[in-house]
Amino acid sequence: MIHLRMKRKETMTFMNRKRSKSSDAYIEEFLNDSLLAKLTPDEKQSLKEHLFFRSYIKGQILFDEGDARSRVYFLCDGLIRLENSDQTASYSYIDYVSPHKFFPYGGLFSDKYYRYSAFALTSIKVIYIPTAFFEELIKGNKDTLVTMYTHLSDVLSYHELRIRNTTTSSASDRVMQALAIWGKDIGVKQEDGSIKIPYKLTVTELGLMSGTTRETAGNVIKSLKEEGHLEYSGKILHFIDPDYFSIYLD
Repeated sequence: MIHLRMKRKETMTFMNRKRSKSSDAYIEEFLNDSLLAKLTPDEKQSLKEHLFFRSYIKGQILFDEGDARSRVYFLCDGLIRLENSDQTASYSYIDYVSPHKFFPYGGLFSDKYYRYSAFALTSIKVIYIPTAFFEELIKGNKDTLVTMYTHLSDVLSYHELRIRNTTTSSASDRVMQALAIWGKDIGVKQEDGSIKIPYKLTVTELGLMSGTTRETAGNVIKSLKEEGHLEYSGKILHFIDPDYFSIYLD
């Protein structure tokens, strides 16, 4: 499997006053995230003093599989793909991170190295915290530790669903499952009950997610469009009938 690789280079441009306010707003939103609600004011202040806000362009690699696990990230805006392959590249696990989520979650308090590579599918805004500091902070607050592990249980349930998707023999069913997972995980519910994914996702990306070809993924989308279950225009997926996809999440 060939992966696009871009040398790591942080965007270290000096921000103007307007951009500075924007970064402050992202940081404030992060500190008020529900996962951090049990931190004391002093702990939040300490966290604020240790965090870093960064903007990256599409295609940026935040870290590679096997790199030292020196940072914990929180995605403020954009979409990230996590990818892990075996040494022969015959197996690949792909996952996605949408806004307001920490990553990587697995290996908290134990892993010394990243298990995945993290690739920006869009321009992104992230906050990162030194791993050693973050883990000590969480360990020092029992309520926050419980909150984190409760959330981790939900994440693991989702990962089990993703693994089941990779073992389904039918390529078309894998595409359907991948679409259902995308809709559930990164889709946004609309006023009419439909679900729209606010990021451009290619048919090639769908094929990669479902472990099949671009042609197969394209044929499934074509059928779904003809049946009125899905709209796909300008690389934006719009689930007109979300219930139709729900059986693939059981």
